Amino acid sequence: MHLVHSLFTGSRSTVHLDEGSTTAQQIAADGTHLAGALAAVGMAPGDRIAVWARNGLPYLHCLAAAAVGRFVVVSVNTRFSADEAQDLTRRSGAGVLVTDQPIDERLGPDVVVIHTSDINSMVLAGRPVPIDDAHPDDPYVVFTTSGTTSRPKMVLHHQRSITHHAHDVARLFSYDRDARILVAMPLCGVFGLSSLMGALAGDAEIWLPDHFDARAAATTIASAAITGVNGSDDLFHRLLAVGADLSSIAMGGYARFNASLDGIVGRADEAGVVLSGLYGMSEVQALFALRDPSEPVRGRERAGGTTASVEAHVRIVDPDTGEPVPPGVDGELQLSGPSLFAGYLAEGGEGIDGALTDANHVVDEAGHRWFRTGDLARVEADATFTYLSRMGDVLRLGGFLVSPSEIEQVLLEFVGIADAQVVSVARPGGVRPVAIVISDRAIDEEAVIAHCRERLAIYKCPVAVIEVDAFPTTPSANGTKIQRVKLRELAERALA
Repeated sequence: MHLVHSLFTGSRSTVHLDEGSTTAQQIAADGTHLAGALAAVGMAPGDRIAVWARNGLPYLHCLAAAAVGRFVVVSVNTRFSADEAQDLTRRSGAGVLVTDQPIDERLGPDVVVIHTSDINSMVLAGRPVPIDDAHPDDPYVVFTTSGTTSRPKMVLHHQRSITHHAHDVARLFSYDRDARILVAMPLCGVFGLSSLMGALAGDAEIWLPDHFDARAAATTIASAAITGVNGSDDLFHRLLAVGADLSSIAMGGYARFNASLDGIVGRADEAGVVLSGLYGMSEVQALFALRDPSEPVRGRERAGGTTASVEAHVRIVDPDTGEPVPPGVDGELQLSGPSLFAGYLAEGGEGIDGALTDANHVVDEAGHRWFRTGDLARVEADATFTYLSRMGDVLRLGGFLVSPSEIEQVLLEFVGIADAQVVSVARPGGVRPVAIVISDRAIDEEAVIAHCRERLAIYKCPVAVIEVDAFPTTPSANGTKIQRVKLRELAERALA
């Protein structure tokens, strides 16, 4: 049975927290008591419980309680402001908000606010609920998309997709009784939760700090002889910056979020730790795919690789015709497999089963359903895949699909440019790229364009270079994401 409660009870993992250590089985037992306490305040199967809190035992108790009480955990990004957190709580239809943050009265009388400091007393006082009614197809957890162009979508996963993926992750990442895993990312996002659940499925020993601090993490990695950690480029950059000894780590899963940190895999190699590129998103969960750790640095820098599940499938289609394209040709990435989400939660929490729409899925001639990721990618000859960029960010230049990262890499080679983003702008002669850069010195625009012309096809060369102090961003569970829509608006104004 693919039950989250069974994942906890069947795990031999010990979990080390800032407030002490416990076991996965004890968390499961405590969860049955918390589920009873939540039922006593009116929670019923299918009801939503929003959690806006740092990592810690209260968060684990909520995850375990939701599994047995058949509630739905609404994961609220810890980077959200109070207004954003309260808006998501309302939109999801949550009747309870568990938080370690100050909350005002704007949520209204229909939402019960519980501080994380009160969770332990509720565990002690709650009467355990029976687990017989839980089912793998019970809706279990809601994640939010980054929301760079609109309000974040609410991505619903059933218990089955979470537990199935956990066991796939344990297999791909070799999590077992000898593994010692640092879960450094927040549980409110798929990155953190997938790492935790995979470690539980593999019976690994787990360290779960309430937030990431580079120096504290470096101490933990050294003292606990951590063998595995997954994180963003920024996370590994900060570890290397404090001189962390990462030699005990067999392999680290790495996600590229910051183009200015593209050399991080090579720097990690010099420090004695192998980083391999990952692929994932809220709809398919994090750690969906991993690059082969035996690849050279250049290969491991790329997102994608081999899928965690042997039941997962990948294909690339022409975005205009929807027809599959051969290996080596860029197109839209479409996925299928057991880690896929159930659907998007409707406003107010209605449609809890999350009906899948034609807008995000397509059915092929054989009746097989594919999720349209909205990503530009290519399948390699060995059947692995490489993520290139978001389709919405793709530049259609000279009749070709061009990933902005290709041009950005060339820009970053120019002395003085610390970070770069490339967007497209319609011009009288057609759509052309515009570079927006952050630099540590005055930049000669003509020199930058000449630098690009020496290394790129003419239609890929920026027609303008705009300097800014910072890129507009929006918070995500894994850090921040750049708002490319605002960058396009900036470029259009500059060229008007």
